[in-house]
Order: sequence, then C-alpha cells, then structure tokens
Amino acid sequence: MYNSKMNPSLENSIYQQKNAGPGLTMECGMMINNRPNSTTGIQKAVETKKMLKRMEKISIYAEGMNQGHMMMGHMKGM
Repeated sequence: MYNSKMNPSLENSIYQQKNAGPGLTMECGMMINNRPNSTTGIQKAVETKKMLKRMEKISIYAEGMNQGHMMMGHMKGM
C-alpha cells in the first residue's frame, strides 16, 4: 500500500547545510544571499551610457540656467 504522507527529513536539506553555496550563509535557519551583483558587461555598458546621457542633460540644463541668470543681470544694468 502506498503511504501518501511521507515524513520529511531535513537533515540533508539545502536549508540545513552549513555551506549552502558560494555567497549563501545560514542564519537562524534562513538562507541569506550575500552574493555579489551579477551584472553582465553589456548591462554595465548600458548603465554607463545612460548615466553619461543623464549627466550631459543636467549639464546642458545648468548651463542654460546660468546663461539666463547672466542675461537677467545684464538687463538690470541697462
């Protein structure tokens, strides 16, 4: 006869092992992920390109604001 209720044994479970894997540690029965961020080279290149584009936009905006303030200063002097 088939026993549908099996007694689970957690002795050899991945949740009970001391060294669960690289970057994984066990604390209070919970597996903690300490692995480094796994971004690929392409993802890093895309993030760098986006960051440079954003910095350029901010620089252009700041330059325009500075020129506007300078023009307002010249207009007041006239």
